[in-house]
Amino acid sequence: MRAILAVSIGKLLRFLVRLVRPGGGSALPGVVANKLDPKLLSNALAALDHGLVVVSGSAGKSSTTSYLVTLLEAHGLRVFTNSSTANIRQGLVAAVLKQGNWRGRLDSDIAVLEFDEGHGAVLAGELEVRLAVLTNVYSDQLDRFNDPDDVIAMLKQIGSAAKVVVLNIDDKNLAQLEFTAPVIGFGLSAEMAKTRRANYALNFGPHPAIDAFTQAGKDSIMVHSEGETKYVTTSLPEHQALNLSAAVAAVHQLIKPSESIISAVLKELKPVFARNEKVEVSGVDVVIRLVQNPTSFQLNLDELVLDQTPLMFMAGRDIHDPSWLWTVDFSKIKKVDIVGGFNANELALRLAFDGVEVGVVIEDAAAAADSFLALPGTGHTLLFSADAMRRVRRHWGLAK
Repeated sequence: MRAILAVSIGKLLRFLVRLVRPGGGSALPGVVANKLDPKLLSNALAALDHGLVVVSGSAGKSSTTSYLVTLLEAHGLRVFTNSSTANIRQGLVAAVLKQGNWRGRLDSDIAVLEFDEGHGAVLAGELEVRLAVLTNVYSDQLDRFNDPDDVIAMLKQIGSAAKVVVLNIDDKNLAQLEFTAPVIGFGLSAEMAKTRRANYALNFGPHPAIDAFTQAGKDSIMVHSEGETKYVTTSLPEHQALNLSAAVAAVHQLIKPSESIISAVLKELKPVFARNEKVEVSGVDVVIRLVQNPTSFQLNLDELVLDQTPLMFMAGRDIHDPSWLWTVDFSKIKKVDIVGGFNANELALRLAFDGVEVGVVIEDAAAAADSFLALPGTGHTLLFSADAMRRVRRHWGLAK
């Protein structure tokens, strides 16, 4: 009875909120439903035949989750996931409200959920986790967590709740962790590591050697299984190789996959929303890239082609400490046509210091987005932080 009441009120709230704010407002229904029935999420997940898979880490969560979901669905499984990337408790409950029936039951075989590191550490202790995928630990989100050691401890809690742990063996912060459950490794090939190795959180300890089940090459994933090495080609850009390696490693632990299906899926995979994705808005083709921290900002900048114009950068409210913008090298860029978002002035100052010409500064995200679409050119390219992304995505009608 409690579940029916919680779901009914939650679904009604979700409907009303979306009438007022199309494409947004999932947090409030999730908060209310969870208050009415704190076990709504755990009961919904416990009823799934193939259990729960969680994906967590400093970066790469959304892409890894999306790729794993696609691989499982291609093999005929019905997957419950938080496709909106709402990865904290109320967001996960909101996903149940959206996809579940009036009793909070899901018409799915398996759940693959992206977990925020902090919320996930708490949730993992309440849920039965079949498999945990741990992506990495970066030191550039200190406005969210006090210290990389705190993130390591949180990911250890998540992994300790799982029956199998799939982790990034190139990150010594993760390789050093000890689990009672079996550990499956994924990483980069030796060749890829020379050019794509990430700057993980500084760690002066040893780097334990863990065998790689999958390794990402420039345009393929190597799968080491049963004494053989098999190669699966992929169409995704190099910066997604490690996330794809994680997804392929995970799918092999969950089911006995078909090589032909994996091969077909990997050749057709598209980037997750805002990960170098092309969208059409009001007849204008726009390349959109999400930047979440100095590392991802720098990687996106390094990949930009200088003739991609017009160009807009947006820094939203989620950049609580704009000082990290000063660790990014913008000197490659000649001009940014529009700088937008809550922290637009901070970003514009940083760009000016590097000699970058700034066309106009517009703090309001919607106004900046409209002005951007009105600019002439055929290479509209937008780099934005998560808060700005959500606002622009909703304003452009791209929100799910």
